[in-house]
Amino acid sequence: MLVSAYLVERGVILDPYPVDRKTNEIKALPAFIEQLALKGVVIALDAISTPKKLSAHH
Repeated sequence: MLVSAYLVERGVILDPYPVDRKTNEIKALPAFIEQLALKGVVIALDAISTPKKLSAHH
């Protein structure tokens, strides 16, 4: 499974982030967001990927 990011303003899909088979995309998202190294940027996720703890993570 892969998690990917899409930059709307530029119409670009960033390199996908691999998700370990022993986990899921929800647990992989904090590491993926950290890898993007974005500060002061609003990130929108689909509803399946938005646990309460994730919004407090960054």
